[in-house]
Amino acid sequence: MEKGRAKELLERYRNGRCSDAERRLVERWYVQMTDTMDDVELTASDYARIDQNLRNRLPEMQQTKEKRLRSLLPYAAALAIVCLATWWFIDNRPPATGGLVAGATEDILPGGNRAFLTLADGNTLELSEAQSGIVIGNDGVSYTNGGTLVDDPSLATQIQTLTVPNGGTYQLTLPDGSNVWLNAASTLKYPGRFDDHERVVELEGEAYFSVSKITDKQHGQTVPFKVLSAGQVVQVLGTEFNVSSYPDEPEVKTTLIEGSVRVATLGGNTSVVLLPGEQSSVSTQGTLKKAKASLRKEIAWKSDVFYFEGTSFAELMRQAGRWYDIDIRYTNDVPRASFSGVMSRRVSLKTLIEFLGESTAKFTLEGKTLTIDSDMH
Repeated sequence: MEKGRAKELLERYRNGRCSDAERRLVERWYVQMTDTMDDVELTASDYARIDQNLRNRLPEMQQTKEKRLRSLLPYAAALAIVCLATWWFIDNRPPATGGLVAGATEDILPGGNRAFLTLADGNTLELSEAQSGIVIGNDGVSYTNGGTLVDDPSLATQIQTLTVPNGGTYQLTLPDGSNVWLNAASTLKYPGRFDDHERVVELEGEAYFSVSKITDKQHGQTVPFKVLSAGQVVQVLGTEFNVSSYPDEPEVKTTLIEGSVRVATLGGNTSVVLLPGEQSSVSTQGTLKKAKASLRKEIAWKSDVFYFEGTSFAELMRQAGRWYDIDIRYTNDVPRASFSGVMSRRVSLKTLIEFLGESTAKFTLEGKTLTIDSDMH
């Protein structure tokens, strides 16, 4: 293939105008190019160099087949971007009796900026998908770009609820300046203004918190920040951490990135103090444990990335269900395969399924229901 044709194809890929066959061809090229790359942030000039390298190596790349999948998925144009070297492999799989099959020609696009804001009077506002977040201020609510959403100073005394549905993410700046990123299928309740003695929010789902350190001017002490979630309370002074408290997951997990936090079971019977890089987990039975965390895995979603480390098929599909807003249905046993790898969350559902590699499952997508059949006989 001529270099001019390759350049045109890359441009169409970045703009989302490739056919399925062309898209797969581009991604196979990148498979060959990233064998020696680690996850790394690249600038636009770095990306231009990679593109040139890709075009120079185009003929040989088309001829090569890979047994282990490693690919780079570019989804940005002329700005400074994050390029992720995607690697993928399957652990502990049963003997394959067939390949991975997409059982329908339908496809589902990845999630985006989607959220709803519910005010104290029950009025619910659908937030703009063109915006990435909202800011809670003394005079009301605005978008992060400064555009006014609600102009009502009385909101400062009311409880608000930000709901991010399946297939969405959204950012929130709280009244104290703390920032919260909500993952898909998550809800955060918070006051329009915090009091002088403590700051309390309630979470269901998953969120990343960057908490501002606020001092009580009267007593000269830092005002505590608390996150209430299923079966636990996280208390912090000023720090960054991730909380995952989905109802369909077996544990509530708190992962500390910076600072220190105390995690206690509801009622305060047991508690642990986390240091950076540590994670607590609270089981449905109320058992509290602490261990080292895989930070890349736990906060990958915030960087719009899937990151799996020996992740079971069932857990992977729960993540996919939330992100692509689909119902997962099994016709028989859940496949026993586990997966490790990194992939952009900007890929479509069909692309994710294709990248899972060999499996004993057949996937059939009808509307918003993905049926998984592990019996290939």
